[in-house]
Amino acid sequence: MIDLADELGKKTPRYSMKYRRLIEGYARKGAIDFHEKGEKSYDLGKFFTNFYELYIYSAFIGLSLDNPLPISDDEDTKTFGVPMRDWTSNGAAQIVQYLWMSMFVKSNIDFNKLENMEQKDVEREMRSISRSIEAYANGGFDFINSKVTENPSFFDDDDCFVKLLKEVDLINIQI
Repeated sequence: MIDLADELGKKTPRYSMKYRRLIEGYARKGAIDFHEKGEKSYDLGKFFTNFYELYIYSAFIGLSLDNPLPISDDEDTKTFGVPMRDWTSNGAAQIVQYLWMSMFVKSNIDFNKLENMEQKDVEREMRSISRSIEAYANGGFDFINSKVTENPSFFDDDDCFVKLLKEVDLINIQI
């Protein structure tokens, strides 16, 4: 039997380089941003401890808004160099599993057929799920970026990313 979590966990989703500055502005890149031992990410003016945490947050924003923006083939992209199975800091492992479950629901994968597929076909399906994660994260980044453009001072507040979730809820209520 094929372990879907293992297959999907091997993937390293991409992000569009047009959001690189946004990501660097609100998240640290591992230990590279540590200036002094013991300094916390919020002391550095950052809200997320790792790039992939902002990526997960953005994917859920994109999901909530049902705003997948697939990355085009000609777009400059990058990965975090860390497969999703290793996105484990600050309890992120369980949140990653929720993200995967959400993607499985959105994908309409036939799990009965999946069970009988060849390994290469399962890998293709998991690549498709990974691309969906990229699309929803891209949609979330687009929403956050538009908020930065519209009201940069919004992000001066320590609770801005919690408040942003409330705004997403309000948008969903209006839809």
